[in-house]
Amino acid sequence: MQFIKWCITGMVFFALCSCVSLNSVSLTQIPEKRVKKISAEDSKVIILGLSFDNDFADTVVRKLQKKCDGGKIQGILTKDENVNYFFYLVYKKRVVAQGYCDS
Repeated sequence: MQFIKWCITGMVFFALCSCVSLNSVSLTQIPEKRVKKISAEDSKVIILGLSFDNDFADTVVRKLQKKCDGGKIQGILTKDENVNYFFYLVYKKRVVAQGYCDS
């Protein structure tokens, strides 16, 4: 009976663990004059690895452009991350972008 309790405790512990992995990073040329730092991010929860679109990544571009209304965005750093939950059965895909607005 004690063994079963330890097994259940271990399974619950591993099911509640999560980890973050960084898939890719890209960086454009950083400007000499860094006037205004801006950032945007968006994410999507994926269950059982079934994702039918990646439209959430497009919203990051629009959010970044909105924060630099009419200006030029330079020095863009983008990160594509996975946050894994429950033995990779459920995970969150997150895209983060940062840059400098020269308005």
